[in-house]
Amino acid sequence: MAPMPLLVRFVAALVVVSVHVDADGAELPWEGWRSPARFAEVDAGQLVVAHSSTCLDGCRYDRSNAGPEPPAANPYPLRWLYRDGDEVVLFDERGAGAMTRLWMTTGDGVSRCFDPAVRARLRIDTALVMDVPLAQWFDGSLAPFTPPLAADRVAASGGYVHRVPIAYTQSLRLGLAGAEAGNLACDPSGWGLLWYQAQFQRLPSAAPVVAFPVFDESGLRSFLDTPPGQDPWHGFLAPEPFAYTGVTGPATLVLAERGGGGWLRSLRLGVPMAAWPHLRLRFDFDGETAVDLAVADFFAADAAGSARGVLAGLGTDGVLYAWWPMPFAQAAKVELVVDASATGPFDVTGSLAFDLATAPGAARFHARASDACGAGDRLVHADVGAGKLVALSARYAGDALNGLDVLEGDERIVIDGAMAPAWYGTGVEDFFDGGFYFDQGAWVAALTGAPRVATMPTGVTAVYRVFLGDAPTWTSAVRIEQEAGSLPNMATSACTRHVAFSYRRGQPLVAEVDSFEVGDTGAAAGHDYELPVGASCAMLDASFADEPPTVLAADVCRYASGSSRFRFDLGRGYEGPLRLRRRIDVGEGLPGEIAGAPAAEVRLDGKVVGVFPPVAANPLRRWQEQEILLDADSSPRALVFEIAPLPTSTAAMSSESAWTLRAVLADHLLADGFEGDIIGNEP
Repeated sequence: MAPMPLLVRFVAALVVVSVHVDADGAELPWEGWRSPARFAEVDAGQLVVAHSSTCLDGCRYDRSNAGPEPPAANPYPLRWLYRDGDEVVLFDERGAGAMTRLWMTTGDGVSRCFDPAVRARLRIDTALVMDVPLAQWFDGSLAPFTPPLAADRVAASGGYVHRVPIAYTQSLRLGLAGAEAGNLACDPSGWGLLWYQAQFQRLPSAAPVVAFPVFDESGLRSFLDTPPGQDPWHGFLAPEPFAYTGVTGPATLVLAERGGGGWLRSLRLGVPMAAWPHLRLRFDFDGETAVDLAVADFFAADAAGSARGVLAGLGTDGVLYAWWPMPFAQAAKVELVVDASATGPFDVTGSLAFDLATAPGAARFHARASDACGAGDRLVHADVGAGKLVALSARYAGDALNGLDVLEGDERIVIDGAMAPAWYGTGVEDFFDGGFYFDQGAWVAALTGAPRVATMPTGVTAVYRVFLGDAPTWTSAVRIEQEAGSLPNMATSACTRHVAFSYRRGQPLVAEVDSFEVGDTGAAAGHDYELPVGASCAMLDASFADEPPTVLAADVCRYASGSSRFRFDLGRGYEGPLRLRRRIDVGEGLPGEIAGAPAAEVRLDGKVVGVFPPVAANPLRRWQEQEILLDADSSPRALVFEIAPLPTSTAAMSSESAWTLRAVLADHLLADGFEGDIIGNEP
């Protein structure tokens, strides 16, 4: 019998194993759809990073391949990680984890179809599991990349996106063949420009992950297919109705007040749309105000277009709904505040649903708004402690001169005291799954949407995104910013409003154990730092990829073969997984051709406990940082690490400038009181 073609074997495997979860049935960190408790958890054992085709020095050309711009404006037009034969490689992750979102688009001024000659090749744990036309990842013709897990440029208004979790135990590599031949088949300009973003969840290599195509497809589809306004977790909770008639302002209406621990699981609110501008929602949990927002902000609702997502929005029945899981330990109060300018009378109806099960390990829910008008970057969200962003809604309004340029701004997410952003995006529309100023018009979906799209320069664009499997997570601090316009030094004057929905803990979960600079002779000697024969060290004066770029002059050591060694002393008070961060120089590679740094194994007592992935080259912003989680126990002892770069012809030689060891604080569960009240209980 002749062997089955690759694609047939791939689909057959899905049919057989799609109901399997993972090796031991445990929920994986990207599976927030499985339960409210998983969705609300802030997990110190995961690390979420993003890769994109962002411009190397902050310029406006956030895509790969040369376009109509003069070469001087975009001296390094290729943004691939490296080239390998007939294939350009976009992503090459190592260790265990999952790619939880892939977004792309193509065109020149407007979105276009993908050239049918471009093929996507996916390798999982070194095995080639897919070799298909790129378009099939998004057009609904290839299982499991079908709606609602995938959308093309019509469904996502200019963007192509899928949220199929592609898990791996050793490595994931995505390459494209034919990506640089132009796109005459779909685009009259023929340029073949490609924008891309992907989010990855990194885990320790020994995490119980089963590689793609195994995942609970039916469970994820069921969650995303939940009709707007219904409980996506199917909790069968009894609603507790409320009703107020003849309301006028000012007034404070108590919608619910509860003692003891539990969850507020849902809120349905029926009020006339004309009253929305005069209403605020206030949620107090355990004596702390977690939400104090305008009604329109909390539900991502707008008279000209409202969200209709899986967790919040405006239902077809005209009732506002929200399904954010909101835990509390001792008391909860929900109030609707009516301001003095409200004309009435009007009626208020609705219901809330509570779950009296306690919430072990859950973090507090918060929702905050930030406003900015004028030129300059926007501070979207900042926090100290530990947390994760689970949703972001926003409104953008440009001025008469620059208009829709407000949608050009790249997001930058810097976590846990790093200098380089862990996320650096390619534009507002891209972040919200669309493209080219949402050129296919308004749309709403379970996790993202643009229910209002500006058609004139001073118009308003309203957007939302829920981070179901790709939530930006921080363990000690976060800062989320967004450019105002297409260039950092040419800011667009605009007004923006962002509403960030997050779960947070007041105290850090992870702290620095120790660090050293390779150029600090005393510190290097104190850490028994050794370099292989043939290594060379020199001072480098360069910048990071943040904005404005942070400049640093420091020693960097390079070597083409062999391995380096150093020691960190791990004291008491820490738990695993351990985290290792390195600062490297990525300026020796060639963008799009040769990676700036190779993959490198981290060995402890002769055992591989982690792998640093290769890093894209950037001669313009040479300093880069990487952090991975290690499979190393946290008992107090001296940890002697060996860093062994993996030989390759697709990357520059290895470099290192600084090393930092971070670990989970052993007493973090009792750090802020909330967790201490509920630890040890079962939901």
